[in-house]
Amino acid sequence: MKKATSATALFNYEVKELNSTTWPDYEKFFAKHNGVQGGCWCTFYHHTEGRLLKEGLERKDAIALNRREKKTLVKQGRSHGILVYAGDRAVGWCQYGRKEELPRIDSGRNYGKLDLSADQGQKLWRLTCFFVDRDFRKKGVARVALKAALDSIEKQGGGIVEAYPPTSKEGGSWSLWFGTVAMYEREGFKAHAELGEKHLLMRKTLA
Repeated sequence: MKKATSATALFNYEVKELNSTTWPDYEKFFAKHNGVQGGCWCTFYHHTEGRLLKEGLERKDAIALNRREKKTLVKQGRSHGILVYAGDRAVGWCQYGRKEELPRIDSGRNYGKLDLSADQGQKLWRLTCFFVDRDFRKKGVARVALKAALDSIEKQGGGIVEAYPPTSKEGGSWSLWFGTVAMYEREGFKAHAELGEKHLLMRKTLA
């Protein structure tokens, strides 16, 4: 377990990778917040075509399906992320993964318009989701999670790391699952392209 201190608040946090061992902590954390983002359980970007809840199922059954799917992906090593702990409980989350693991981004209308041919032959990583416990917001948790995710990506060989923060405040805090422009700028990300009128593609290369 790695320890980290928030730069914006006097809190000591610890970080762990999501895996079968830490799944119970993740499960408890997400269950506290009803599966997060309408019951997604952070499965949305694993699909080539995004869906929050599967059609034809009652809401509670669709949410339960997302939870089971996430657990299966974790067990298979096909879902990666960082859990941030305060004491013995998880209070923050950052999902990251290779391009192939999070294909929903490729299906985005604005992303699909970009000329990214120069990426061929390079490792491409994605940062798609942040979530912080309601009792720990504005206490540096997301920044700790981001730093830990970048450290993990670097240890796994590095490459291009992408983020997709909003440039508009429309939607309020609920829309900030991508993180913020300022948060990424602090970690050395640069604007790469506009994604429509409300989001920005930011990138950083880790050797």
